[in-house]
Amino acid sequence: MRIFILFLVFFTQQLLATPESVRAIKAHKIESFIKNLNEHKNEVHGGAIAILYKGHVIYKSTFGYQKDKFSEEITPKTLFPLASVSKAVSASALALMVEDGTLNLDEPYKFSYLQNPVTMKNILSHTTGYRFSGNNEIEVGFNRTKLLKTLEAQKPVCNPGNCYSYSNTTFSLIEEALNSKNLNLDAAIRKLREMLHTKEIQIEPIDPDTPVAYPHVVRSVKRRFFFKLLPMPPYYPKVVPAAAGVFASLDGMIEVFKLNFGYRPDLISNETLKLFHTAVTPNYDLMRWNIPWPFPKKKLKSYYGLGWRIIQNSDKPEKVLIFHSGHISGVRSFIGYLPEEELGMIFLTNQDNDFSVKRGFEFWGMFLNDGYSKKV
Repeated sequence: MRIFILFLVFFTQQLLATPESVRAIKAHKIESFIKNLNEHKNEVHGGAIAILYKGHVIYKSTFGYQKDKFSEEITPKTLFPLASVSKAVSASALALMVEDGTLNLDEPYKFSYLQNPVTMKNILSHTTGYRFSGNNEIEVGFNRTKLLKTLEAQKPVCNPGNCYSYSNTTFSLIEEALNSKNLNLDAAIRKLREMLHTKEIQIEPIDPDTPVAYPHVVRSVKRRFFFKLLPMPPYYPKVVPAAAGVFASLDGMIEVFKLNFGYRPDLISNETLKLFHTAVTPNYDLMRWNIPWPFPKKKLKSYYGLGWRIIQNSDKPEKVLIFHSGHISGVRSFIGYLPEEELGMIFLTNQDNDFSVKRGFEFWGMFLNDGYSKKV
């Protein structure tokens, strides 16, 4: 009950400058969405959720357990494996380096295992020219040396910047690019942590004193369903940490959100943020996502920026969603922002289902319509 009171008081105060009808519609949409969330959280083994308005948290909830019902409960300080939301966090660390002049996104790097020089912009936008995800190799246990050797055997399908192919392997070349400048990913993430005043953004090795939410899947035996505990993701965090190996808590991700969407002007300028959130290349991989979209899929316009996805409805292109989702076995995550509404959401779950990404797109879909609908 206290959550709803805080939401109504704060949100109403922030909307006083808007017309009463608009204020009522927005407040009802958010309240309805939160009610819906609370009714469906028991579908997931455990999770952490935040909704933000103008950089302020208006809803925050954690639920479930780190491992099983005999283990510690999940709190806002519990680390979650972020899967591909790691890309947005890694991009955040690099954005700080761009801001202070340490990094030039257009500087070319020549690697022995690539035929053409690529820039950090190519790496962060999946436009290196290669169609090699490396996921199969990572999941069967290739180490980084062997993975890059496999990349070396591939042939580019286009020149850098001329085509898009989503790849954990090529995105993780962030690490080689930084190493070539006597920098490294660990230092970049450490600087991000320090500037955001949080210990809850980490890459392996994870601080042993930090609580972590372990992944789960649903299994059935004789039509009885139960959650099965999985080991901590064994490969992605070790082999491609920049792409799919960051761990963060809800509180840590709230700080990442504020940094990225203009609520920490003391740390980063809007000019630098715009570099990362502007569409670099169209893409079509979202068309294959088997989730309920809030409008006909043919109206979907999808792009990739630098570590972030950008999507629009072609009928209402101003109502853009900047987001990233993440999925590896037993883990789902989502972070998104609606610039026109100054609203955002963070969903972290330690179960392999579509709760996080489905709710993220539902939230966006509510604000594609001018009127208020109870169906969210």
